Amino acid sequence: MHEMWWGPDLSREPAWHVLAADKTSTLCGVDKPDEPSKQEPTDKHCFPCMEAFQATMA
Repeated sequence: MHEMWWGPDLSREPAWHVLAADKTSTLCGVDKPDEPSKQEPTDKHCFPCMEAFQATMA
């Protein structure tokens, strides 16, 4: 099972990411900080994470 996390993407815009198995980074390579993001949640999803997740599930 993969967990979702919202935080800044590579362009610093908020987006939903898929966490890697270690839960310290995302499938697109963004490091997940220990503290929650102060940005408001969004409906935007990180396309590199979604593509990596899709390939993993295929």
